[in-house]
Amino acid sequence: RSSDLYGGDSKFLCEISKLCETVIGQILDHLKTLGRDETLKRQSQLALSFFNSILAHGDLRNNKLNQLAVNLWSLSQKHGFADTKIMVRTLEHIKKESVRPGMNHFSDLAQRLPLQSRT
Repeated sequence: RSSDLYGGDSKFLCEISKLCETVIGQILDHLKTLGRDETLKRQSQLALSFFNSILAHGDLRNNKLNQLAVNLWSLSQKHGFADTKIMVRTLEHIKKESVRPGMNHFSDLAQRLPLQSRT
């Protein structure tokens, strides 16, 4: 298994970290280009999708990743295109997960995720 070969190698982990930063940077750049009026809905959808990917697969105990998740959450709601039902269900899921052993960082995350009203 590759994790047996490379899992603890600091040089390998550093390279993986650099690759992840590059990919995340490219995704964020793409989200910025969608900031024009005609593509704001798409920006909202992609920001929420990226948020959900980080939520499912990222280590949100990492401060940078946690802040990125909060920023994506806010961006997904920024222009009023977010589906309120999905946002509420996502936040409820995070709160539900936060009571599981070892998941108390989700409680902190949930407190940092405001739901924006449409009024």
